[in-house]
Amino acid sequence: MNTEKPVRRRFAPGTTADDLKEFMEPFVDHLGYKFNTEHDFVEEVLASEIEILEREGDIYCPCRMRTGDPKEDVAVICPCIPFHTDEFAAIKKCWCGLFILKDVEDGADLLGVIDEPTGPVDVPVFKVEDLPSGQVRHVKIGKRDIAVAHAADGFYALSDVCRHAFAPLSDGFMEGHVLVCPWHGWRYDVRTGSTDHPDSDVRTYPTKVVGGEVFVTVPPRRQT
Repeated sequence: MNTEKPVRRRFAPGTTADDLKEFMEPFVDHLGYKFNTEHDFVEEVLASEIEILEREGDIYCPCRMRTGDPKEDVAVICPCIPFHTDEFAAIKKCWCGLFILKDVEDGADLLGVIDEPTGPVDVPVFKVEDLPSGQVRHVKIGKRDIAVAHAADGFYALSDVCRHAFAPLSDGFMEGHVLVCPWHGWRYDVRTGSTDHPDSDVRTYPTKVVGGEVFVTVPPRRQT
């Protein structure tokens, strides 16, 4: 008696490498990435992912091991950029190099690169047009939960957790440069992270806009 569970296929039968390209490209574009400029390498990786799809039912990263725990393995389904934003921004590519940051001209220079820089990391979080002025958005960078606010004079980033009762500040609303907590109305200046309550200021992070992309600068992963 065969007790093996059938593979639950997540893409239609007959999915090709070109189908994966069409599926992935607009998604990674919004994350600040593009396909590697080494086209032969891209074809090789996508061919591996098609083989994995046929065997495992989903397009798991060909250079990472699965644990067998579905909740853990979501972090190695390609494109896995959202789960490793600070790591990938530090080395300017995903683990295998299928995707590279948009400002990288020659992806061949990054093939095989695994060492992370030791300084601060500029992490692309979304396109400028993705967040209208006066709005706030939550972004996850490594283990950090960050609220990015679009004020009239630019973008600001601060810790997403209110120091009062741990509410997500990104669910709040903007009044000029003030981000109002959605739960109890505590008010934070997005430029400084300061509030008028004692010992309750939150951390801020530098931001910049390059080529229509919003970046948040965070310390190396070894630092808090």
